[in-house]
Amino acid sequence: FVDFALLAANPSRSAWMSAADLVDMYLAEPDPPQVIDLSGGQPDLVPEWVPWMMRELLSRGLAESVYLWSDDNLSNDYLWRFLSDEDVELIATYRNYGRVCCFKGFDENSFAFNTCAEPGLFDRQFALMSRLRELGVDLYGYVTLTSPSVAHVREAMPQFVDRLQQIHEKLPLRVVPLKIEVFSPVVARLDAAKNDALHNQWVAVDAWQRELQLRFPASDLAEDIVDIKLRS
Repeated sequence: FVDFALLAANPSRSAWMSAADLVDMYLAEPDPPQVIDLSGGQPDLVPEWVPWMMRELLSRGLAESVYLWSDDNLSNDYLWRFLSDEDVELIATYRNYGRVCCFKGFDENSFAFNTCAEPGLFDRQFALMSRLRELGVDLYGYVTLTSPSVAHVREAMPQFVDRLQQIHEKLPLRVVPLKIEVFSPVVARLDAAKNDALHNQWVAVDAWQRELQLRFPASDLAEDIVDIKLRS
């Protein structure tokens, strides 16, 4: 959600940097935050980025005081295809690391609308999320609930939550609906369908909340998200 010109790797607007460079800049801040967020798109287009940052933080004695967070739009399996076993093990066991994975819709139709990708790729999100849970990563989730239509949301939302629970019974409690709003870089991209989708997300949010209330006791729904256990 930035200007397209900023996505072009134009040297006048960007720079190649190492993990060490990034940590240097972080430490140069007068009051650095306790969280470093490796953001995207999809940071795993360069899957080495996460273990590079982990090793850099470890080498500087920052691994216990800085929480490393990375985004994942569940679009590729590069983590397993291109990283060494040593890198994968580091990601799985690094203590102060969390990964948030974004489901780009609640069914194939909303997924295709939100991503402009093939509807069949909707299913791959669940396969990748399942592999990450099996790896033991501390996982969280977002879901984008904008959709061109809500005609079938009452049927689709239970199926979506079913699939989350097939990964782990309590996974829906770690998934947060994203509120999609209009801000300056995207105003020129809006059309009637996208404006409808902004309205439709509230119908989908109601369906999402209803499903969670049907499936979980009030005590679970009131629990802090970080206390929901997906791993031992």
